[in-house]
Amino acid sequence: MERDVRLLPKAHLHLHFTGSMRPTTLLELADKYGVHLPDALTGGEPPKLRATDERGWFRFQRLYDIARSCLRSPEDIHRLVRESAQEDVADGSGWLEIQVDPTSYAPLLGGLIPAIEIILDAVDSAARDTGLGMRVVIAANRMKHPL
Repeated sequence: MERDVRLLPKAHLHLHFTGSMRPTTLLELADKYGVHLPDALTGGEPPKLRATDERGWFRFQRLYDIARSCLRSPEDIHRLVRESAQEDVADGSGWLEIQVDPTSYAPLLGGLIPAIEIILDAVDSAARDTGLGMRVVIAANRMKHPL
């Protein structure tokens, strides 16, 4: 018996915050803030990266950091979370846990506590608007100096 996987219950766990950004949103935000994107991020599709790439992790992290630099305001955060929730609902998910390191956004959002409050508010709003169950996993980066 065949079953359509789109109809099965789903949960999306540990979705990386910046990594959930739609490629079109990245292009729009980069344009808004004048952020120069490398060719790997300008095609409107996720970049094709291979684990065997000689630059490997460092190339990936550089691209991720550039994408993260396009999230500068509470409105950007709300947009990213709302769009992530919409994507999950469209895929049939009933639960989303979004993982975020708030220290990455704190300098632009007024500090660590304001950044966390903005992210939590965005999650509450997106959950309410989409009907998707959502929570946040706060990441702690051992490599960064505490704020």
